[in-house]
Amino acid sequence: MIREAVEKAVENYNRYRSPEATARVLEVKGDSVLVEFSGSFCYTCGVYDWIEDLIYELREAFPEISARIRSWKRVSDDKLLVEFELAH
Repeated sequence: MIREAVEKAVENYNRYRSPEATARVLEVKGDSVLVEFSGSFCYTCGVYDWIEDLIYELREAFPEISARIRSWKRVSDDKLLVEFELAH
């Protein structure tokens, strides 16, 4: 269920934010989800807001799942890796 919920949230995220920001699920393991974000949003000062938007998409689609950003790092000029912690 967690993977399906995250995939649905990523699909909605990308529908409204791509190509400026595109999310891709890399790994779902236990309560942890690793997502790659790429796009020109990486050059803006509001990078955290773009990442946080995926939490809102997840909450919209599956209110019973809560998420928080566990960690994030820039891996290139236009790519971030973000680890989310999920609870349900």
